[in-house]
Amino acid sequence: MQKTFINFCFFFVLLLAACGGKKEKSKTPAQPLRAKDVVLLNQLVYKNNPADSMAKYAPEFEIVFYPDAVDGNLAMIVKKKDSNQYALVIRGSVIEFSNAGFQNFILQDFNIFTMKKWEYADTVKDAYISKGSFIGFQNLLKLTDKSSSLSIKAFIEQKIPAGSSIVITGHSLGGNLAYPLAGYLKKSLPASQSLQLQLITFGAPAAGNAAFVKDMDEKFPTAERFVIDRDIAPLFPDLDKMAKLSKILGLDSVLNIGGLKINGVSAGTNDLLKVAGEFLEEANIIPAGSRYEQSQKQLRELNSNVLGAAPKASADAIFDRAYQFHKVDAYAILLGGRAIN
Repeated sequence: MQKTFINFCFFFVLLLAACGGKKEKSKTPAQPLRAKDVVLLNQLVYKNNPADSMAKYAPEFEIVFYPDAVDGNLAMIVKKKDSNQYALVIRGSVIEFSNAGFQNFILQDFNIFTMKKWEYADTVKDAYISKGSFIGFQNLLKLTDKSSSLSIKAFIEQKIPAGSSIVITGHSLGGNLAYPLAGYLKKSLPASQSLQLQLITFGAPAAGNAAFVKDMDEKFPTAERFVIDRDIAPLFPDLDKMAKLSKILGLDSVLNIGGLKINGVSAGTNDLLKVAGEFLEEANIIPAGSRYEQSQKQLRELNSNVLGAAPKASADAIFDRAYQFHKVDAYAILLGGRAIN
């Protein structure tokens, strides 16, 4: 009888240990999706019907949050099936003559002459983002899922299990807006949910000043900022760097302003960009202390040579080539994926 009781106790202890081990394992956060998977989702968010495109090109994923766009801004939350891996994918600029296109390009992309104080920094002071980024960020907060009627933050809190991973990501303007949205979520989501948040962007222009970049580096120490070495968009609005790359790309030689003269002196593209930069600083529109910056810690540079040789020296070909370096498909190819229709 005593032997039976001892065996029972031994078995009970083993059972508790096994249950305890399983419980501890479930608390381990899921690993974030890889950049190669994330860039594919960035390709699909541009499609008119992302769900159909996902079924064709990425059947291992499903859309769990999909809203109507707000003033041209759109984001979706995607889940990898049979896992707790998610991605919050923010669409870039809509390239079309429409209200959405106007909102993206005029009110956000180029709305850099006024900065808004960033209220979601942790230890950093005097963090600012562009007014355009702030407008886009506010639009993203207004998005509501068609099925659940929940906002992005509410959906994450109520529908995504504790211990899941979420990559906040975007291409171009989508990448620009990923920074404030990621910073906001990192600051405001409950710590008890134990989410593994990651930040991955592709060809994103700068969103804020050096203090903002420092705050994002602290919040996301393993973030990845992918940039193709000949993509001019991530340099915006650093006019000095844009001028240097425009010369490499041949844009300076094909822009038809060679006959333009300022005070009797011929001016090329690089000259105009330099003058514009000096004007912005002298007019205190963008003061030296609040210049737009990009994280060098997060930088992952991709070599454009894989994309093929330079085109013939015609204006259309050079402009098209410069645009090809910025397309999300180019980022996908350089990360081991492919262009999709």
